[in-house]
Amino acid sequence: MANVLVFGHQNPDNDAIMSAVVLSQLLNQVEYAGNTYEACALGQLPAESAKLLADAGIAEPRVIESVEAGQLVVLTDHNESAQSVAGLKDATVFGVVDHHRIGDFETAGPLHYICLPWGSSCTIVTKLAGVLGVELSDVQAKLLLSAMMTDTLMLKSPTTTDVDRAVAAKLGEQVGVDPVKFGMEVFLTRPSGSFTAAEMVGNDIKMFEPAGKKLLIGQYETVDKSRALGMIDEIREAMRAYAAEKGADGIVLCITDIMEEGSQVLLEGETEAAQKGLGIADEHDGVWMPGVLSRKKQVAAPIMAVC
Repeated sequence: MANVLVFGHQNPDNDAIMSAVVLSQLLNQVEYAGNTYEACALGQLPAESAKLLADAGIAEPRVIESVEAGQLVVLTDHNESAQSVAGLKDATVFGVVDHHRIGDFETAGPLHYICLPWGSSCTIVTKLAGVLGVELSDVQAKLLLSAMMTDTLMLKSPTTTDVDRAVAAKLGEQVGVDPVKFGMEVFLTRPSGSFTAAEMVGNDIKMFEPAGKKLLIGQYETVDKSRALGMIDEIREAMRAYAAEKGADGIVLCITDIMEEGSQVLLEGETEAAQKGLGIADEHDGVWMPGVLSRKKQVAAPIMAVC
């Protein structure tokens, strides 16, 4: 028997946290492969995740920075090494549950790999409960639904599928909530009015490598972008500092207004691939891109496609 660490990506969002928490619970419930499964996190929890877990009486996942050689791990909500834990190359990847593109992923042996083009990793975890023969508790259903709603921006994101809508409706019925209204309540627990420029840049950001260049793509979601737009100089300074700290060549930040359904896109550093892929220029105040809500599908994908 081994203890398997289950975790989402660096700078975790609600989907990364809840997919790891609930998946580890489900695998423990069925004693899968005779192992134990421990939910971990690769960074500080988002405010909404911390509140939901506290309200449910569930301990926060242990924060880890690295894993030892040979450690069994399950990755949720990611697969690319640049977004994962230090030491992953020498760990043993037991499984992956993800909804993103497959990047620089390679293992020495076969594994459990589930990657589906749905709006949330927690949609996949919900379906896995049925595969494992486990009936979700109301608490598990609520945690999964919260992540589905935040990851699909209340089902508005173009990444949302009919599967997500059906699963959200079923989970909402189980816990007695309207999925969209519940999702907005969860979203509004974020202390968005007090975010610093550094937090706007670094709280939800991922590393990509288009054409051999290291490019960070971050997203700050809000219901009112006006405060952020009044902080452009501070945000740009924070972008430069974060890119330097992470050794990135360039950085993209999407200030996403979920009410206006679009993003103000800021660029810093070497962003030629981003400019080409998105069809925009590097303007001081950023460029408003109506309808752009998904980093994965509408920002990262077109950037990677031109490289």
